Amino acid sequence: MKAIKFLGENRIAIVNQEKPKAQDDIIIVKVTSSGICGTDIELLLPAKTPLDTTPGHEVTGIVSEVDKALNFKVGDRVMVNCHVTCGKCEHCKRGNLIFCPELKAIGFELDGGNAEFLAIPEASLRHLPEDIDDEIAVIIGDTLGTPYHAVEKAEIKPGEFVGIFGVGPLGQMAVLVAKSFGAKVIATDLDKKRLEMSRNFGSDYLINPSEVDTVAEIMKITRGKGIDKAVQCTPSASAINDALNSLKLRGRLVQVGVCTRLEINPFKQINNKEIEIVGSRNFNNNELGEIIEFARKNPKIKDIITHRFNLDEAEKAFETARTGEGLKVLIKP
Repeated sequence: MKAIKFLGENRIAIVNQEKPKAQDDIIIVKVTSSGICGTDIELLLPAKTPLDTTPGHEVTGIVSEVDKALNFKVGDRVMVNCHVTCGKCEHCKRGNLIFCPELKAIGFELDGGNAEFLAIPEASLRHLPEDIDDEIAVIIGDTLGTPYHAVEKAEIKPGEFVGIFGVGPLGQMAVLVAKSFGAKVIATDLDKKRLEMSRNFGSDYLINPSEVDTVAEIMKITRGKGIDKAVQCTPSASAINDALNSLKLRGRLVQVGVCTRLEINPFKQINNKEIEIVGSRNFNNNELGEIIEFARKNPKIKDIITHRFNLDEAEKAFETARTGEGLKVLIKP
């Protein structure tokens, strides 16, 4: 089968490798759609050393081979939970798969879905409802699920001002979810095209930090009070500082973006205003049903997909995502 490999320093290859086989609880899925995620672009693709595994953690497909599976058969449409866990620890039982001490993720430690076929334990598969198509399912698995969980953590009350910092794919969906909770949404991003697109998902105000002072503009919009909640969806340290500086007294920051280095003034930015900072990563397994229901009620989430490529066009697909030309980019083997 064909599969994508990251060779290091933004280099990509399409290789032919042996197709995996079903064994015990391992099911073989014929991939129908896989998404390119910001994590692929920010962490994996530019790494100096090659990635041993196949990337791709946003995946949907059709079961093509089973061995001793209990709940799936050949022909079943499925969506993939990228977290492969023990299923027995206290975290797994509560649906918090990301905290499992034995956690491995497809597209990272295990082969992912940027390939024609994917080998995955049965426990990591979910039956795909008939009314949810493959592309929407790809979005649900991360691009919607992750910001849905984050915005819920913000505990938004109707009428509150909520800043969404960074309106890439996650940020666009965060706008949609925040708006559904009754927020007055302020979107910030350096990309004019993405800012304008966020209007489609419910942004009330747009701020481009390259054109105006973000904090000053937010204070103007909120009449000097600051925003009630901030959902930070970028890897940008300056965006985190803008979020902290624009929050009102006892405001709340939900940090989603993958930022690995940050300099702040905790006393001035946190203590003085009694700011709450909440980390957020992916979503609880028990939330999947309500996330799917949200997708049913908001079919416009599919508008976030701007480009589709086949597997042979992988280099172009990743370049489209890396340069920001595309918003949500799918690979369809």
